[in-house]
Parts: sequence; structure tokens; C-alpha cells
Amino acid sequence: MSSLSPLNELNDLETAASWMLTTITEYEKGLVNKKDTSTLAKKALKRIKKYVPNANEKINYEAVLDLCISLITIDRAMGNFEKFYLESLKEELDKIITK
Repeated sequence: MSSLSPLNELNDLETAASWMLTTITEYEKGLVNKKDTSTLAKKALKRIKKYVPNANEKINYEAVLDLCISLITIDRAMGNFEKFYLESLKEELDKIITK
């Protein structure tokens, strides 16, 4: 695998969103492949599902789950769609992080 670490500690949803954004960046740099990205995202999804959001985070909880599921399917993105797909994911993750 790469130097990318799995999402081990989840103290807030912003951490999960930041981890996904870092994962996408590492993928775009070629430091991690699609299969490893998908595998790490599957593990992260399990952690996110177990996480109990506080009152302020409940608004973003479903969005973070959906974005993680989308990241799992990165192996399906190809060609021009892949660039659009990754940009869309990054945009949505940025919205969650900057709220």
C-alpha cells in the first residue's frame, strides 16, 4: 500500500471529510491506486457508520456517508468522467470542512 494511513481515529465528521480529501489528493498524485483507495474508503465507511454525530454534525452526517460511499466506487470512474467525479467529491468535501 502507500503512505496513506487509514482513518483510525474519528473524533468528528470534519476529520472524516479531511481524510477523504487527503485520500483523493494522494490518488491524484499517483501515490495510491484505485483499488487501495477503494479499500481504505470501505474501512473508513465502517468507522463513519459507527460514529455518533453530535447535534451540530447531524446535518452533515448523511452527506459524509454518501461521499465515502462515492469514494469507494472510485474504481468505476474512468476517462473524462474521472476528473469530473474527483472534482465534484473534493468540492462537496470542502463544503463540509469549511462549514
